Order: sequence, then C-alpha cells, then structure tokens
Amino acid sequence: MTLDEILAIIEEEDFDVTLTGGDPLMQPEKVRYLTKAIKQRFNKNIWLYTGFTISQIRLSPELRKGVEYIDTIVEGPFKIALRNTDLLFRGSSNQRIIHLNHIP
Repeated sequence: MTLDEILAIIEEEDFDVTLTGGDPLMQPEKVRYLTKAIKQRFNKNIWLYTGFTISQIRLSPELRKGVEYIDTIVEGPFKIALRNTDLLFRGSSNQRIIHLNHIP
C-alpha cells in the first residue's frame, strides 16, 4: 500500500493506529515516515508492538528514530513459557506497556 492509501483509510475509518508484527522496528525509517505523516495529518494515538526492549531502543539511534512519533510501545518478545491470557494488551508477562514522553 502507498502512504496515501493508508492515510485515506485512517481518515475514512477515523481510528487510532496500532503497528504490529512482523516487527515494525525491523524497518525503523519506514515506521518513522508513516507515523510522522499520521501525526501531522490526524494527530492520532499510535501504539507499536515490538520484540525489542526499551533498553535496546534507547541504545540504538536507528530504533529511537523509529519510535519518535509513537505514543505507546508494547515491548519485549512474546515468550510462550510466560504466556498469560489475563494480561491486557500483552501476550506474555515479560512484555511491558510503556507510554512515551519521548526517549532521550
């Protein structure tokens, strides 16, 4: 899909945005490009699911750029041994929900 096609769907459906797997941060520049356009045009709330941890994101200039326009990250790899169906918005207990005020 093109950026214009994605933005047209967001405009038509008027929903917030969630980016999920494969891992969006495997392409951080494209994530930044997409989420910047969404924020500038609609100022939607954007969640991102990633197998990377917040520590890994903080240590990587590329990954930090990828989350520049993200509001909330669900971080950490899904681990079947830690699966917990009682958790909200997460599949395993090692995953954390992090609301960003942007990563220094």
